[in-house]
Amino acid sequence: MSNNTESNNNGWIFLAGLATGAVVGYLINSDKGREVRSQAAHKAVEYGEQAKTFAVDKYSSAASTVSNIIEKGKKYASEVSAKLLQHIKSGSEEAQGAMEDAETAFQSGANRVKNQLREMSAS
Repeated sequence: MSNNTESNNNGWIFLAGLATGAVVGYLINSDKGREVRSQAAHKAVEYGEQAKTFAVDKYSSAASTVSNIIEKGKKYASEVSAKLLQHIKSGSEEAQGAMEDAETAFQSGANRVKNQLREMSAS
């Protein structure tokens, strides 16, 4: 029984292959087949062009987005740099003022010591 089933399957496979070959032969050799192949080739070129246009558009869009992000990053870095310089300048001015105050206090203390020493010497 198994040989009979195998034989039937081989027969169907053979018929399917024969039918496929006939269709392919028709498409290759007939005017209609040439027309179908020509249309298929035309559609392939058309779809290829559409894919190319789509890819170029997406690339341009992505490049523009990246460019915008870079420009925003540069602007942000510039703003941060300006603020940092402002803080450094402000800190430097505060430090300068504190040094001047310390110098004035030192001079005042030194003058008091001199005066006390003179008073002690004079007595």
